[in-house]
Amino acid sequence: MADQPGVVKAGAICDASLSQAYGLIKRVLDTHELKATCAFVSAFAAGAEALRANQPVLCELARHSPAWFAQVLPAIERGQVDGWFGDGFYTALRAAGHEMAWHGATHLCLADQTSADAVELELQLAASLFDAIGHTPKTIVFPRNVVGHLDRLERAGFQTYRAGPPSAFTARFSGLANEWKVWDSRVQAKPIRQQGWRVSPAGFFLNWPSGVRSWVPVGVTVSRWKSLLRAAVEHGGYVHMWFHPHNLITAPAMQRAFEQIMSEVGQLVRAGDMVSLTMSEAYSHFGLGHEGRTV
Repeated sequence: MADQPGVVKAGAICDASLSQAYGLIKRVLDTHELKATCAFVSAFAAGAEALRANQPVLCELARHSPAWFAQVLPAIERGQVDGWFGDGFYTALRAAGHEMAWHGATHLCLADQTSADAVELELQLAASLFDAIGHTPKTIVFPRNVVGHLDRLERAGFQTYRAGPPSAFTARFSGLANEWKVWDSRVQAKPIRQQGWRVSPAGFFLNWPSGVRSWVPVGVTVSRWKSLLRAAVEHGGYVHMWFHPHNLITAPAMQRAFEQIMSEVGQLVRAGDMVSLTMSEAYSHFGLGHEGRTV
């Protein structure tokens, strides 16, 4: 959200609201003994001191992408960083046993249109911040869900990524229409091996009830996900949910949907009808030819 001055100025995303959102996610996953792949921006995960130590690289990145960093560097220089760092959240989720994935060093788009020089700076910054964090992830959830520079990222040591969802206007419109499909059963896509990568399907975004998406009642969202889960149980399918923690802040009704859906998943897992896996585990599960229902 750092590239949205209105959101930054409003102050809705702050240390307190982030603590509530991440606390809810961890509590719900812990309660139902479910696993997740948690994709963090390295600058958010490493903390303020680690980022300040890498100021020269940040400044060079800002030279390549001035619009993206227009809010970031001035805020750091002024010390106005409430809500900008989540090292405690990263530590807690990692300690709970979840897979920690990379979401870029600064959330700069890594599409093929992004210059190779900017990508090199992102990787340079990431390597330094990984040292500060004490962990080097092998899985990528691409910033803005735009896949690119795969050859370079593979050479950097990454092994798994999530495919990007359709991004055209018509696809977004159909995505909104799909939120009303309480009989949704599209669970056929599974992790695959592609050009040396482990590739997870794009999955489904948990409806963010903001703007026109607020027209979709929470009950409809929950019914749709229950349909997807039933289809996975009945047909050995794969269901992948994704969202951003800040979505829970800007549209609180989403919290109820998340809690109710995860409760349903927990019941299915306890009954032995479904297994809960991280992105890396899901690839291994299907890659080894195991039969099973996966969420």
